[in-house]
Amino acid sequence: MQKHYNQYDETVESTRLANGMKVIVNPKPQFNSTYAMLTADFGSINVRLKNRIVPAGIAHFMEHKLFDKEHYDSSDHYAALGASDNAFTSFAQTSYLFTATDNVIENLRVLLDLVYHPFFSTEKIAKEQGIIGQEILMYQDDPNSRLYFDTIANLYSNSPLSADIAGNIASIAQITEADLYATYHQYYQPGNLTLTICGPVTLADILPVLQTLPTTSGDQAELRRLKQQTKRDIQNSLVIPKTTTSLGVTTPKVAVGYRGPAPIRAGRDFAQQELAFGIFLQLLFSEDSDIYQQLYQTGIINDSFGFDFEMEAAYHFLIFAMDTEQPERFSGKIGAVIEQALQDPQRLAPQFDLIKNEELGERISQMNSVSAIANQLGMAIDGYTNLFDEIEIINQLDLKTVVTFARDFFRASQKTINLIK
Repeated sequence: MQKHYNQYDETVESTRLANGMKVIVNPKPQFNSTYAMLTADFGSINVRLKNRIVPAGIAHFMEHKLFDKEHYDSSDHYAALGASDNAFTSFAQTSYLFTATDNVIENLRVLLDLVYHPFFSTEKIAKEQGIIGQEILMYQDDPNSRLYFDTIANLYSNSPLSADIAGNIASIAQITEADLYATYHQYYQPGNLTLTICGPVTLADILPVLQTLPTTSGDQAELRRLKQQTKRDIQNSLVIPKTTTSLGVTTPKVAVGYRGPAPIRAGRDFAQQELAFGIFLQLLFSEDSDIYQQLYQTGIINDSFGFDFEMEAAYHFLIFAMDTEQPERFSGKIGAVIEQALQDPQRLAPQFDLIKNEELGERISQMNSVSAIANQLGMAIDGYTNLFDEIEIINQLDLKTVVTFARDFFRASQKTINLIK
């Protein structure tokens, strides 16, 4: 399949291999660098197997261990080919990537070998448990990290989303070779993988390499059942209204979290909802908004203020955070600003076009970045809506649509306040 975007003279090529893996390429013949990313629709929340639960942190642990083969490390192969490589795990996905200016096909072979050929052993697992354990301890001592992850744990208590992405010392100590292989075969099925590439390559260039991959796709029905059960586990969790933790910080840190309803949309509608709600937040809390400037000038917010919004198939949350001696004042004013905007959305109208144009401008500037494009060539939940599609969606958004999505979120939202002193 090929789609051409005349306005930008851009083409996106895509196919689904016989084994089920989705492949999306944005050819950039005028560029020198290529960015490739292979993503598993599998993150830290996916701890369910057919007959049991595996330890928290196993997705992040596997991300580390897939590089470490029996007789070599994949990073060494990348380095020998002149590529830069990396990987990351989130709540909902795990991605492996490389950037290269040459040897693209050879580096792609390394990437595919990394993901398609696991090797786990008791000895290598024990070594990694010590390494990741130190990483966990480091984040446990970081107040900003604690504020963020503990707030999410408040919003979705005792659920897969309440555990840190890396797990904890006790959980990773329980990970076994059998756990890793069973989890790998359940979630690293080709039908659960997406390869995105941006650079001076075409789909035709890489197909010969992809045709050497296994042709079996795994049990997709069982995979869907497990994901649906995980979504229920998250949505059936309770919200903890307020927590306070003592870490001896100089200035107290506060986070106000809102848990929205689980998204019921999919495909392009999912992307529209996500983009619309993002614009609503920018209208209220971006540095260019009048409301932000008023909050800043009156001392309600300061330079430490920030917010984070995440929307995935199983969850939908928003977190505001700041360092302040007056956490109740901060929390109350944030809530009041949102309520006023929903009751009188016309007060947002004068800046709507400005904020929308800023969102468009940001995406147009990203067209010069192979990494930005490859990271936004879409995912299954949004029907593989890409960067160029997003521009079209944003252009079509009006204030009424934006406010409607915001009302839907906050009407059904639950709130928590997390304080670190």
